[in-house]
Order: sequence, then C-alpha cells, then structure tokens
Amino acid sequence: MKFEKLFEPIKIGKVEIKNRIAMAPMGIIGLASRDGNFTQRAIDYYTERAFGGVGLIITGVTRATEVEPLPPVVPFVSHESFQSFAELAESVHHYGAKIFIQLTGGLGRVLFGAWIDRGLMPVSASAIPAYWRPEITTRALSTEEVERIVKDLGNAAKLLKEAGIDGVELHGHEGYLFDQFTTAIWNKRNDKYGGGLEDRLRFPVEVLSAIKDRAGADFPVVYRYGLKHYIKGLRSAALKSEDFVEAGRDIDEGLQMTKILEKAGFDALHVDAGCYDSWYWAHPPLYQPHGCLVEMAEKVKKVASIPVINVGRLDIPALAEQVIREGKADIIAIGRALLADPHWPKKVHEGKMEEIRPCLACRDGCGTRMLDEHKSISCSINPATGWERSSILRRVEKPTRVLIVGGGIAGMEAARVSASRGCQVTLYEKHNRLGGHLIEASVPDFKQDVARLMGWYGSQIDRLGVDIRLQTEVTPELIIKEKPDRVIIATGSTSIIPDIKGIDKPIVATRIDLLLGKKQAGKSVVV
Repeated sequence: MKFEKLFEPIKIGKVEIKNRIAMAPMGIIGLASRDGNFTQRAIDYYTERAFGGVGLIITGVTRATEVEPLPPVVPFVSHESFQSFAELAESVHHYGAKIFIQLTGGLGRVLFGAWIDRGLMPVSASAIPAYWRPEITTRALSTEEVERIVKDLGNAAKLLKEAGIDGVELHGHEGYLFDQFTTAIWNKRNDKYGGGLEDRLRFPVEVLSAIKDRAGADFPVVYRYGLKHYIKGLRSAALKSEDFVEAGRDIDEGLQMTKILEKAGFDALHVDAGCYDSWYWAHPPLYQPHGCLVEMAEKVKKVASIPVINVGRLDIPALAEQVIREGKADIIAIGRALLADPHWPKKVHEGKMEEIRPCLACRDGCGTRMLDEHKSISCSINPATGWERSSILRRVEKPTRVLIVGGGIAGMEAARVSASRGCQVTLYEKHNRLGGHLIEASVPDFKQDVARLMGWYGSQIDRLGVDIRLQTEVTPELIIKEKPDRVIIATGSTSIIPDIKGIDKPIVATRIDLLLGKKQAGKSVVV
C-alpha cells in the first residue's frame, strides 16, 4: 500500500509540517528537573522521535503559571528554563520536525491524591469534589487569579517563540483546568468565566488572545478538547454501548464549541474524548479498537475549516492513511506507539511495516509506572524509552557466543539484543514454537496486538540470523558440549494459582456458542 496522503505536507497557520504524523502529547514525569528544565534525557526522548520521521511533536503538558501551587514534576516555562526549551527546539529541528509545547492552565480538581495528602489544596472553576480525594472540596479560583493565568500563559508563549518553539497547544482535554472551566458539570461560576457555553469558553479564548498579542498573530495555537466526555456523573464513566444521559459535554455542545473556537482564531483543533472520570476514552486500552475516536474527528471536520488532528490508537499504517485519505482528519496523532517504536513514520515511509514494533496499549510503562510507582516514563516492550542515550546498542569488541534457554518474550528479546550487538546467538525452546505465554495471551480478539508482537520478534531474530533450536530441552551436558561464552536463562514464569474454592474444577458453559460463536443453545461443553 502506498501512503501518499500520510506523507503530504500540511500547514498549521503559517507553519509547514513535512507530513501528517504528529507525536501525541504525553506526560514525561521523571524527565524534567526540579527547576522546570527539560533534562538531557527529555531532549533525547523527543529527538529520537524526530529522527524517526515524525512531522510534528506535541510535548507533554507544561506549566507556565504559579497561581496553582504544584510540585515541580513537569517542565515549567520561565527565563530559568529558557535554554532547555531552545536546545530542545534546535535538536528536533535538525531532523526536520516541528515542535509545539502543550500548555496547561493547571490540574484543578484532578490534582493527584498523593499531593493533596501532603497538604496541597486543589483549585478549580468552582467548589466541587476533588477527583482523587472526593471528600476534599476544591477552592474556586478568583476572577483575578484566572486573569493572572491568562497573562502568564501569554508571556510564556513569547518566551517559547524566542526559544525557537514553533507553536503551542492548549490542553483543554481530559478534565484539566481548561476543561473544568468549559464544562457545565464543573463550572458553576457567576462571574465572566461562568454561565453559557461562550462565557465558559472565555478562559481559553482569552489565553489565545494573550498568546497572539505577546508572541504574534502568526504563532500557531492548537486547542485540544474532548468532543464528548462519556460520563454519567462525577467519577462515573460510560461506555459507547450504554443507554445513558451524558452528564459532561455531549457531541452537540462539542460541535458548538468547535465553531466558537475556530471563530476565536485557533489555528487547529485536536479532537479527543473522555476525561479522568472516563479514562477508558482518554487513554484507550487494548479493549478499545484501533481508530476508536475517528468518528469524533470526522464530525468536527464537517463543521470546521481549520486543520483537525485525530488521536486514538491510530498506529495501524493502513488505518492512518485511510483516515487522511477519506478526509476524516488532517493529521493523525500517535502517542504510545511512538514509545514502542520511535521510528514508526520512517518505517512506514520506507514500506518496512513488518519491522514496526507494535504497541500493546497496556498503559504499563507510560501509565502505571509513572502514576502508581512514581517512576519516569518508559515502555513495557521498549525499555529504551526515556533512556535513549544510555540504551544505544553497541557492538561487542570480540566475537561472543551466546546460548539462550527459553523462547518466550524474555528469551526472544535477549536473542534480539545480543544478535544486534554482533553476538553469535543460539536460542533453545523445548516446545515446537516460539512465544511462550504470548501464545495463549494472543488468543482473544482484543489481544491481536500481542500476536503482532510475536510476529515482530520472529521477523527480527530471523533477520538477525539467530540460530533457533525448537523442541530441544537444555541440559548441563548440552551446555558443556556447546561451550558458549554466555548463557542466558529465560525459562519463564511459574503460574500462581489463587486459593479459590472450585478453581480445580472444569469450566462448564451452558451455551456452546460462548466458545464457538454458534447459536446452539441448550448444550453444555467442558473445557
């Protein structure tokens, strides 16, 4: 398949982007210094994606105001951090990518619970329950505080332009502070920032005006928002198939919002869905199909004339091309898939789709690791993410024979890395195929990305010339006979069987169609 549309240039405002592929914004907790600078690790992280061929990089959320007191865990735009923003811009520009900084007004009601526990008071558009600690009521920002945020973000944009940054995106999605102001369920204000939709949108529109005033009319500003929130109430999510009354923003209001934002002068719209209360949409897991939010962008395209960016598991190349070709969006934004394989664009452009390491949408290294384990961003299948410089695979200095025991994911990764470094690798697996537990994990329909990952490993170790020995159990005698320089034991995990009454009994299904997909009610089957 040719990907002509995907690699056509496009302009956001007067900034030309070399292709229709953007790196979606994702938080980079752990890659910013305590004084708000991008660390060298952060610059390497974004530069690797620029080298990989992406046209536009939209950074993770960045702060630019101290109205809301927050711990220093994300980049902060200031004179002190100016140099790191300039270095980032120069580095990604070297590979032909453009870079937009995503600015936030604040976290508001979604301030992390651990920070509230340490004494920080969450703020919001109104006095409402905090998301992570609903027993705590947020403090409503004063009119003067909102006006201060507007001024601060305008000044920040001026600094960013001077640093060589190409544009900004306002983070009005996912239930952060801009979203809280623009949505009636969270905004109960009676000043100029509350009331009808246009008044609720006054906050981001004033920020847009401040940015254009300070950074210039030609400095592009994108607005990112959810067309629909998919919530039944506070902390109550909804699925697409449910019969429910939308308590947040519904599609009709989202489309009205689209018209207001374009009229106000935003240069592009980044369309999403969901919020913290419905993370199933804002961070679609593997249960959500690829392209799960295409219809949202398609609806916006029908009422907007400025570029529309679409996001939501668009990492299947043919799907990404189809979305652009059919006019459902102008730019596709890929997030987690660029963590799994930062060279996704280059490989698509060169027709090397089989070499793309697929994202599992597991939300492990890019979600759980940061939020629950308080560690820096990474990727469960690409541990080099966030450590790009220190993870460069260097050739071994002298020939090394490596024997690997076990052909599951650990053994296959060990074989891939060892062979990439120039080692002579022999991989032993006692069963008749490689894959280990990935084999059974790939059976459900919604886990076909696991099957894609197995296929990727197979093609990689075959291309690298790994000697594969199936149906062979490794013994001490075999190792002595082969005389390897290194032995890697990757024999897999041992299953934990929970102590549940009846777990040792066979599973009985009263409808055989549950297993076979056939309508043969009344029969039973034991598996």
